[in-house]
Amino acid sequence: MALSSNCWKYLVLTFNILFGMSAVVLFGMSGYLLYRLFIYRHFIGVSVEYPAILLLMMAIITCSIAWIGWRTAKSMHQIHVIIAGLLIILVVVIEFSCFVWAMVVWDNIEIDIKTTMTSYFLLTKETKDASADVIRWDRLHMKFECCGVSGPNDYSSSGHVPFSCCGQGPLDSIQKPYTSDCTTLYQRGCGNLLHDYAKEQLLLIAMVALAASLLQSTGIFCTFFLAHAIKEKRRASLRHSISIRENFAAPDDSLLSSPTAPAPTLPKY
Repeated sequence: MALSSNCWKYLVLTFNILFGMSAVVLFGMSGYLLYRLFIYRHFIGVSVEYPAILLLMMAIITCSIAWIGWRTAKSMHQIHVIIAGLLIILVVVIEFSCFVWAMVVWDNIEIDIKTTMTSYFLLTKETKDASADVIRWDRLHMKFECCGVSGPNDYSSSGHVPFSCCGQGPLDSIQKPYTSDCTTLYQRGCGNLLHDYAKEQLLLIAMVALAASLLQSTGIFCTFFLAHAIKEKRRASLRHSISIRENFAAPDDSLLSSPTAPAPTLPKY
């Protein structure tokens, strides 16, 4: 055994500290990416957010498993250390599955977004002008400098184009100063732009999940090497105890059976 059980113990304790810190970082990054998708949920659909939601949940669970791993490493109980290692394996597998899931959604997102945006666009046209749906479209137009799903021709049936398609609408002035008139329309549609935006967020989610699973997988080896070291230490202690009992149990009759032992003599006075 190259390293003693105490060395593996401190390695596992160090890993659990880093494991907990990675969970905090993972929580912040997955929460941020989830927010960036959530604000456009009406246009891209809720299913796009599921990989980010799963990654956020795993960050919370990872904090608990890091605490469990710390306690088991300090207790040096083999079965508890093995259980902690199995929990780490479960976390790594789920995070890698999150990476695969995000890439699958990334590959199929174009059809989903265009279908969702078209349905939402038709629904918005049937509502009142002052509705929340109209305001969401205005914000989307101003954010991406686009108009409609495919372009300003989407509004040809209604007879007018919203002012947000040329840079003015019910938005905060910090976004962009509003123009005084609507002489130039945004000619590009929001469908392709939002598709690229969602793909970028999903790619970041996938990379975060992959990096987390690869980095956290190092704890699997440390944990199971610690369990093996505890087992070897227990075996060595058992062998030592048996040898001590055998030495105390065996009688020392070497003097009685020795043929060359000198004959006892009487003391001289």
